[in-house]
Amino acid sequence: MILVLNMKMNMSLSSMIAYEEYIRQKDVIILPQYPYLALFKGGKYHLGSQDVSKFLKGSYTGEVCAKSLKQLGVEYVLVGHHERREYFNEGLEDFKAKIRNVIDNDMIPIYCVDQVDITNNTTLKNSIIEQLKIIPDDTKEILIAYEPSWLIGKEEEKIDIELMEDIFTIIDEYLTSRSIEHKLLYGGGVNEANLQSLLDMKHNSGFIISSSALNLEKFAHIYERLK
Repeated sequence: MILVLNMKMNMSLSSMIAYEEYIRQKDVIILPQYPYLALFKGGKYHLGSQDVSKFLKGSYTGEVCAKSLKQLGVEYVLVGHHERREYFNEGLEDFKAKIRNVIDNDMIPIYCVDQVDITNNTTLKNSIIEQLKIIPDDTKEILIAYEPSWLIGKEEEKIDIELMEDIFTIIDEYLTSRSIEHKLLYGGGVNEANLQSLLDMKHNSGFIISSSALNLEKFAHIYERLK
């Protein structure tokens, strides 16, 4: 089972140094802030980035290109997270360019898929497939993270497992029809109470967690159950 730790914009330098030591012998994918990427080297973990520029190189102040991430040892890159959509107004054309840059630099995209309308099954299916259409045909490997936006960072909400399985089936069948090697991850509202149900979910290969990654007790519980 795959476990992705999205640290978002959290932790001080000293805290991140201690965190790196804590996970050094753990088989996880860690996504720290850009300034901390160079701290992660030599562990059992795999290094990932929370984002990448849609531009290859050039005069784009504040951006970080895929080539630079690759040179720092990054193996995975998160693309299309709900927060990039909501706070930075990024859309499918941005994600298409980012995925292109990631695979062209021999890294693996972790592409986040959201939804528009969960009350209409047809609309939901079309929405999911439209987001998947941007994945290039020559993609050798990709992780798809499905995170219901209303559950991100919330552990008290009940998860509709049947709906999640339907969505995972839509994703799996579509990518299989295009012969794209893929694994599916779940994120949003993961806790000790619902973990087993999520583990038993069809097509689920792991999780992407954020708030639970920051809490070492919760992280340790999830890690032990998965590994």
